[in-house]
Amino acid sequence: MPFQPVRSQPAPVQPGAVQPTDQRPAGTHRPRLTERRTPRAGDLICGQCGEANPPTRRFCARCGSALVEAAVVPEKWWRKLLPRRKPPETGSRPRRRVGSVRRRVGQVLRWSFVVALLGAVGAYGLVPSFRGLVNSRAVSITQDVKGLFVIALTPVRPTGITATAESPGHPPDLAFDNATTTFWLAPVEPRPPALVLDFGREVDLREAIVRVGNPADLQAAHRPKKLHLVFPTGRTSDIDIADTPDQQTVKVESGGAARSVEVHVVEWHGSLRGNEVALAEIEFFAVR
Repeated sequence: MPFQPVRSQPAPVQPGAVQPTDQRPAGTHRPRLTERRTPRAGDLICGQCGEANPPTRRFCARCGSALVEAAVVPEKWWRKLLPRRKPPETGSRPRRRVGSVRRRVGQVLRWSFVVALLGAVGAYGLVPSFRGLVNSRAVSITQDVKGLFVIALTPVRPTGITATAESPGHPPDLAFDNATTTFWLAPVEPRPPALVLDFGREVDLREAIVRVGNPADLQAAHRPKKLHLVFPTGRTSDIDIADTPDQQTVKVESGGAARSVEVHVVEWHGSLRGNEVALAEIEFFAVR
């Protein structure tokens, strides 16, 4: 066998350092950034990268950060006015329901009411004639409602007037003559005086206007301080009177309709002159 020389193998070439270059190696692709999600109501905003994530996610779809403390995108104010639709159950097939028509009608009515209300507010502010009509109507309604709770009273005059005592020249009739210069005067001894009034019909007394004393000289006689009213029904009522020459409006509790009333002077504001009590005027008011 002929001799064959052994060929030497070339030494392996060591790879050199690769220098940076603007050219990309063939077959490689640069990663492409995904487009940001448009935030919707209820989305979770990542605190690291600001990505909007669906509310069902627990980690950010962009950077992988946990969404435990992520901010929630609030719902727009006008969407709160719209009725919410219940999402269909899993595995169910959407179908028409009988109540869908009613819901639509209800939505139309609600929106119609909102539009009408806004139109009325705008007309009230911009149209003077409409504003005047609304104001007058509101006053009329207020008066009607007030009439349901406020009792209308009318003055009543007694047809018969007597007294248990009187001083000369000052009979009890002078306390009911609607004159501010005259007065009923009666001694307080041996017992406090009283008036007996007969109205000729049954009346339900609720109020009285009283003037006390001698109009020309208030200190010339005692002034009634407390009047004790006695009705034939057995009901009594006490009236406290202030020591002033001005007229006073006081409440009367008759306890129902009564034909007559006794007015007893049981207490008085004392005077240093004389021993008589003076009542200038008293007028009763009853339910119509």
